[in-house]
Amino acid sequence: YCGSTENIPVSEMKDIDVRQAVHAKILKEHHRDPDTLVVDEFVMNLGESRADITVINGLMHGYELKSKSDNLLRLPAQIGYYSSVMDKVTLVVSECHLDAARSLIPGWWGIKVATEGARRAVHIRTERSCRMNPQIDKISLAMLLWKDEMLSILASRGYERGLKSKPRRILWTTLSDLLEINELRNEVRRCLKARINWRAD
Repeated sequence: YCGSTENIPVSEMKDIDVRQAVHAKILKEHHRDPDTLVVDEFVMNLGESRADITVINGLMHGYELKSKSDNLLRLPAQIGYYSSVMDKVTLVVSECHLDAARSLIPGWWGIKVATEGARRAVHIRTERSCRMNPQIDKISLAMLLWKDEMLSILASRGYERGLKSKPRRILWTTLSDLLEINELRNEVRRCLKARINWRAD
């Protein structure tokens, strides 16, 4: 059985079990690194989608989790959101979803397979290593920023004049036109790591 939510045994591996295992086993060193930010439920595209876990350091690495009790119905849309902003993406998937998921995701996405051991421990093995995203969308990347963050970036380059009262979509376009992709990636990561709280803008 896989993907049905009916008659789930009490011991069935759920999303929370996989999430805890990813944090404890894959991301342990990242949690110890003061220059790395680990965010659960990272908002993409103004809340249209969320990355289950995002690691922000020299890269933005998104992790999408699909446990045995999940299905893959939302995955095609999620692929678009992750691929628009993440430098790397890893899908952590239950064995029963592996073949179907592999046929859907881009070749540069990594795959890790989560299985449940005899004592309910979640084991994670690497099926495919992730590679760099070949095509990030600059507008989508700019949309991760709050308005004051965008104005600050523009001001540092002498472009804030007349933009303070403009709607965010104008700022997204201005940033995308003004900055090379690597500049924008660096600025977005810097701003995300500098946030004191993660309020919605």
